[in-house]
Amino acid sequence: MSLVDTVGDILWGTRAYDYGSRIFKSAVGAYTRIEPSETITVGDVSATFRPSSFVEWSNVHTRIWHERRVLEHLLADVRTDDVFFDIGANIGIYSCLVGRLLDGGAVVPFEPYPPNVRRLRVNLAANGLSPTIIERPLAATAGDATLSVHDTVGPGAQHATLGRGYHTSPIEARLDVESVTGDALVADGEIPGPTIVKIDVQGTEDDVLSGLERALGSDACRRVYVETHDNLDDIARRLGTMGFAVETIPVDRPGKDPTVVGHAKRGGHNATAS
Repeated sequence: MSLVDTVGDILWGTRAYDYGSRIFKSAVGAYTRIEPSETITVGDVSATFRPSSFVEWSNVHTRIWHERRVLEHLLADVRTDDVFFDIGANIGIYSCLVGRLLDGGAVVPFEPYPPNVRRLRVNLAANGLSPTIIERPLAATAGDATLSVHDTVGPGAQHATLGRGYHTSPIEARLDVESVTGDALVADGEIPGPTIVKIDVQGTEDDVLSGLERALGSDACRRVYVETHDNLDDIARRLGTMGFAVETIPVDRPGKDPTVVGHAKRGGHNATAS
């Protein structure tokens, strides 16, 4: 846990917390108006980010801290020629860190929320990366859909989803979107098939898995990381039926379900490492 988190926990619910929080957010907000260059290191991998708001700054710092064990596990598994699907890329934390390790491989970021897409491009460019961003949300089937945003209308929004049942917080924005399946994108040659996949889509993970089942079942794909949202058991069972051995990695965030990791058991390139 970071120092800011520790102090916040101690003061939570007090006037000092409310006052300090307002001062802290105002100071960070002023700082990010210059779009500072922030270098973040996880293990042996460093990436640069250029936050333009408090929400982005907080994502870069606290999210990396909260998900450090997941990131360390994933980064240690990356090969230079991997094709990494970052489904729910947000402003690019996973895409930028993984991209720094690739030589001959590719990052494929998926992010349907336009304010996030703009900041994702800035952060990718700051790390010398220029992949094609898929701006359509993945689902079980293609068609018209509604993307609901539950936390902030600005860049860095983490709670944008096609689902209806996961969030209890008010909807801040709605966007009409066209969903697509991952398998269709691969079959059409729009993107290469994945070797490693990360999914964080705020409750519709099973739908994404359904629409990507053929690609995940290929001999090339060896790992799937799924951030769960009140659906841990369902996702673990689903990955098991798709031919993956399952483990979980805890997330350093109170009340948050762990991330599920699927290791392919099939023979060949994607066999589970011993």
